[in-house]
Order: sequence, then C-alpha cells, then structure tokens
Amino acid sequence: MPATNSSRIREWVTAQQTVATLAAILVALPAAYAFETAFAGSSGSFLILMTLGVGVPMAYDEYWSSYDRMRTAVGWVLVACAVAAGAFVGCYLVGTGLLSLDPFLAGVGAFLVTDLGGLALLRARQRE
Repeated sequence: MPATNSSRIREWVTAQQTVATLAAILVALPAAYAFETAFAGSSGSFLILMTLGVGVPMAYDEYWSSYDRMRTAVGWVLVACAVAAGAFVGCYLVGTGLLSLDPFLAGVGAFLVTDLGGLALLRARQRE
C-alpha cells in the first residue's frame, strides 16, 4: 500500500534531522534577539542566527552520527548551540574590545571563526 501524504509528512516532521533543526532554530531566534538587545546596532545578530540556526544543524547532519533516541540528538544540538553561542559572543567581544574592530567586522570575524572553525574541528574529529 503506497504511503499517503499525511504519513510522509508525519515521517518528515518526526525525523531526527528535522527535530534537531527545529530545536536549533528555537534556540537561534531568542539568541539573536538577546544579542541584538545586548549589542544594539550590530549586524552580529543575523550572523549568530545563521550560526545557530543553520550551522549547528548542518554540523549535526554532516559530521555526527545519529543517536538512538531523539532526546539525545536534541540534547546534542542544545549543547552545541550553547558552545557556538559562547564562542561567537567571545570572538565578537575580542574583536570589538581588544582589537577595536568595527562591530560589523567583529561580527563577520566571529561568524567565520565560530562556524568555519567548528566545522574544521568536527572534520578533524571525523578523520580520527
């Protein structure tokens, strides 16, 4: 019997990849708002949104094996979002404070270091 549209939609919605992506987006939206509130006038809020909402789920899908339980996958995504947000804010503060960069450049630098650096670390882990 062929699968109906509703069963395919249910399978897609409950797939681990989809749930992990939705969890990352649910973390990314308030994180971007908090970043914008803390550092008004910075373009970094969009970049932290992209880091958490796109970069973390992509890292999970590409470089991490699937877990047996959904809550473990969601937990991985939540911890990865917390680590990525901390790294992003830290890099942004170093860029604006110690290096005296323009907030735009500090945001771009934080994005590149956090997103590309995180992917490089995961790729190195995968090669081991």
